[in-house]
Amino acid sequence: MRAAATRSALVASGLCALSLCACAPTFPSFAGGRTAPRGRTDLGVGAAVRIPVGDLADDPRLAPLASGGVAPGAFVRHGLSRDVDLGVEISGTAARGQLRLQLGSGMVRLLAGLAPHVGLGHEGGEVVRVGGTVPIVLSVSVLGLYEAWVGVRVGVEHLVGRAQATRYSLTGLRTGGVVGLAVGFRHLHVLVELGIDHELWRGSADDRSIETNGLVLTPALALRLRI
Repeated sequence: MRAAATRSALVASGLCALSLCACAPTFPSFAGGRTAPRGRTDLGVGAAVRIPVGDLADDPRLAPLASGGVAPGAFVRHGLSRDVDLGVEISGTAARGQLRLQLGSGMVRLLAGLAPHVGLGHEGGEVVRVGGTVPIVLSVSVLGLYEAWVGVRVGVEHLVGRAQATRYSLTGLRTGGVVGLAVGFRHLHVLVELGIDHELWRGSADDRSIETNGLVLTPALALRLRI
């Protein structure tokens, strides 16, 4: 009964999160200590905060597209085999699929994946975002109670459309890393994570060329239920 109540609350929270519109979509890895076990499903809800610094924060030309803000989100992952899982994630107004493979067994594993995404713009505009990320993570799981992970990722994203009366066409290259920790008992864990990425954006706003870069910090928190 208690497990069913927890599951219902988690699903309800996820639906509420999906109904919100975030300032900027952003995807934490929430890698955990391993892929979802075969035949098991991970459900998660949480939020991430995108914090651009340097030129990304100061450049008003990118404000409608790559600004900071809080992005509520949710994810579902299902174990296809002992070492492979398939997932879908939502962050603000964007969605991402993810296929992950793990190498190794016992406490230490190497996780690698492919994660394409698509989304819509915000700030009163009509902008389409498409791209993908390749993450590689080294993870540790201790007795199912504690999980930790550290990794690197490379991603690319293209934005096209109109926002605040300006026509944009931008391509961004994102490279960085992530560190995270999960603590819990049996099937329920709290996940915390910090991502640090360098972003390079090139393209145009109307007839003006844009080239800018800077760092983005992404602290994130989520609750994960394995069923």
